[in-house]
Amino acid sequence: MQIIIATGGSGGHIYPAMTLGKALEEKGHKVTFIGSLDRMEKDVIPQSGEAFIGLDVKTTRGGIIQKFKSLFSIYRAYHRCIKLLEGQDLVIGFGNYISVPVVLAAKKRGIKIVIHEQNSFVGRANRMLDQKADLIIASYAESLDQFKNPNKVLLGNPQSSVALKVKEDRSLISDLGLDPNKKTVLMFLGSLGSESVQKVILEYFDSLKDQDHQIIYATGDKHYDKAKGYDSDKIKIVKKVDGAKMMKACDLLVSRAGATTLAEIVALGTVSILIPSPYVPNNHQYHNAMALCDKKAALLLEEKDLNADRLKKMIEDTLKNDKLCKEIHDNARSLSNDHVLEDIVSRIEGLWKR
Repeated sequence: MQIIIATGGSGGHIYPAMTLGKALEEKGHKVTFIGSLDRMEKDVIPQSGEAFIGLDVKTTRGGIIQKFKSLFSIYRAYHRCIKLLEGQDLVIGFGNYISVPVVLAAKKRGIKIVIHEQNSFVGRANRMLDQKADLIIASYAESLDQFKNPNKVLLGNPQSSVALKVKEDRSLISDLGLDPNKKTVLMFLGSLGSESVQKVILEYFDSLKDQDHQIIYATGDKHYDKAKGYDSDKIKIVKKVDGAKMMKACDLLVSRAGATTLAEIVALGTVSILIPSPYVPNNHQYHNAMALCDKKAALLLEEKDLNADRLKKMIEDTLKNDKLCKEIHDNARSLSNDHVLEDIVSRIEGLWKR
């Protein structure tokens, strides 16, 4: 097959799309990615060695003028995509506004269309494109009912398959100068970090004295300088970590509730305290978190309720409760489709052959 994958905007859209793209290439299919010229995909995808075409499409977020500019850019991109899709067999949209002109052009050309939804609350782009698709693949049962299209299936997030291959390696902890035999908390707030949550985390560090556990805090590039002074024999401040590998090595995760992180949590059975970002469209991180918390597969701490004392109590109570940790681990693992990538590829190939 000649396949186009439209993705962009954030790692939650981009990395699962790239994982699926590589799996399709391993089966002999030719994959080309389409994304925006001014978002992170323009660098991340070409750097991975994948074929990439950039479109000048503006975000829909903002005031009336920005929305007009966005609609005009989508209209122009749609007409460009009509030509770009010549000879293609299949288009896969991973949400985000960049997928709108690509999927609409595919529909115009009569090309098979697959839509993947990474979040439990369906994004605006995928809601708009719902009935255009020949197949919709969801990551959460909660999102299935939000699609009117009858051709929908719950398979999961391709990124889970990457996490499933990770082996436990406690040397990652000792490499940072910590004791691999002690309970270790990983704090990870995404590649960009969070100024509001970091403020509370640093207050939490100030309250610690002779604690039994140790902490690895990945700040992100922007927030590292303000936190690096807290580095000690029990607290390690780093800019970034290999998320899934470090999650597998540690005993407890404190994190945002992005789609990729949650896909890794269920694949690994990571015990987690989730602090959903309230600053994302449709409050989708909260809905993602609740999809796990309602099944007792994670713990929730909303940012509006976040303070140093509450964070400290939740961390210490969780680490001391082995029964609770096992319950959360088992419930998280029960939500994982351990064959998600194979299942998605199989469905896509089956659609192409129909």
